[in-house]
Amino acid sequence: MSLCRRRRDPIADTIYSLSPFNRICVILFGAVSIHLTIGTYHTFGNMLPYMASYMRNFTDPTVRIEHMMWIPTFQGCFPFAMVIGGLTSSTFSPRVSAFIGCALVTSSVALSAYAIQHSFALFFVVYGLLFGLGSGIAYVTAVSTAINWAPDKIGVVSGIVAAGFGLSSSIFAPIQTMIVNPLNLPATKDGYFVQPELLMRVPSLFTKLAIIYGIMQGIALIVVCDPPFRIRHSGLGSLSEYIFSASASQRYAGVSYSRVRLDEQVVVETTNRPAADPSKSRSNESITNSVDDEDDDDEDPVFDNDEDTTIQMTSSEMLKSPTFYCLFASLFCCSFYANMFYNLYKTYGESFIEDDMFMAMAFSVASVANAIARIGWGYLTDRTSFQIALSTATCLASVFLLTMPMTRELGKMAFLFWLTGTFICMGATHALFITATVKCFGNRHKARNYGYLILSTTASGVLLAAISQFYLKAIGYTYLFIITSIFPFCAFIIISCIQWTPQGKSVT
Repeated sequence: MSLCRRRRDPIADTIYSLSPFNRICVILFGAVSIHLTIGTYHTFGNMLPYMASYMRNFTDPTVRIEHMMWIPTFQGCFPFAMVIGGLTSSTFSPRVSAFIGCALVTSSVALSAYAIQHSFALFFVVYGLLFGLGSGIAYVTAVSTAINWAPDKIGVVSGIVAAGFGLSSSIFAPIQTMIVNPLNLPATKDGYFVQPELLMRVPSLFTKLAIIYGIMQGIALIVVCDPPFRIRHSGLGSLSEYIFSASASQRYAGVSYSRVRLDEQVVVETTNRPAADPSKSRSNESITNSVDDEDDDDEDPVFDNDEDTTIQMTSSEMLKSPTFYCLFASLFCCSFYANMFYNLYKTYGESFIEDDMFMAMAFSVASVANAIARIGWGYLTDRTSFQIALSTATCLASVFLLTMPMTRELGKMAFLFWLTGTFICMGATHALFITATVKCFGNRHKARNYGYLILSTTASGVLLAAISQFYLKAIGYTYLFIITSIFPFCAFIIISCIQWTPQGKSVT
């Protein structure tokens, strides 16, 4: 039994009245649109030479590319913000929570046009911390809401939303390059631009991006909402559409499914029983109106869409599980190699490729492959397991990273191939770990649980920034890639052992 109480949302009612396919398309449109804007986090590597070059020439001559690596590290503070996102959704609603996150993201980009002209510290706070805070709140709210509309398709749905996050780079990286460097002016061998006409366009880039983000987010927020009724089966794929009465339950395949109005206090019981005669269905009703005012104050607005037998672990219970620490360590390794490659691929490529527009288009192609791969990894997880999908991705990533220095001799088309292959492997990270969180620890607290898990990305970001600032110039890109290739292989070893942890068998 479970109890729900929620104020009516006319938009949610309208969306629910659509067919299962159309309703999930509408919800995914909103979630993906938001992720397209916050996914520009991954275009930092494309913008890095522009921002570092501008600040060296006009703001602070001591700033180097290595120093700028601390900005994406603190943009990665969104794991903390994901916990905040769970709290804001619980206190208000998914739409309000997503609005808070989107407003922070867009305002941070707009203010960056001012901050980059005044000091590195101010730019760091605005484009780093503020952007990261808003991204985390918007990210977890959008993906959790989408999952609530299709709880039996977690892998595919989370993969599609994550694809929006990855696809963002393919859309916005070329836009950024066309705005700042329309004449395709080359960078120096050190990765800096010195042309005044190019550098003067950098501040206005942030203003133009903020306008685009604001329009996209404003439209998307209209359809960000939870379903008005509990959905145990989405009706997608081979599943049939379940149409429920407001006061009774229909029986399919010997299972009683009950519709629950969220604007009322209703107790719902789902039981296995022989199929009933429709004429007798009202005598078998299991819906009981309740006037009990108790509510779970610590619940996320993420519905318990799992069956009653599914484990539902709170964050405090999850933090005591060895399974959590296996996932934490493997995500740490995956995020380290992914962040390294996202942020430094361009400065590495421009050390032997004098074609800025090619770099933008190569990144665009790789990002499209990354977005498609996120859906593919999610589908593979649903068809096989998290362990098989992630093991495949991490082994391939190790090979690509280990051989990446070869592209310096093979030329820019080889660089495009290795870039695309590595991006495909990186697509597994965001698509798979939220699925593993739900399968291991339950659906009810997934927003906060995933927030704690993804704290590992912040830890890996700090390590990456420290290595970049203090050791990158000494060791060079060749040894950096060799060292980095060890991390996805470590993730493979950890995940191979996860079945011996308490909840590990859920993902094997």
